Amino acid sequence: MEFIAEIRRRPLVNGESVSSIARSLQLSRPTVRKAIKASAEPVFHRKSLPAPKLGGFLAQLEQWLDVESRLPRRQRRTAKRLFEGLLV
Repeated sequence: MEFIAEIRRRPLVNGESVSSIARSLQLSRPTVRKAIKASAEPVFHRKSLPAPKLGGFLAQLEQWLDVESRLPRRQRRTAKRLFEGLLV
């Protein structure tokens, strides 16, 4: 977020225009204007957590990995084989 502080400092201290700031930082002019007008630094808050793709298979995978962790290395299944086992 020090990038936003840099944008906000330039017009106040150096008296630079929005266009020159945008050109030197390779940003669009609306982005620079938005950063200058902002009263506080933006904070991102996710509204809801996305469901993991493997959520329904997590218990099965954990069980398989627990069993296979006790097997010799050559007898363990690869990640690709575990995925194929979920499709069956």
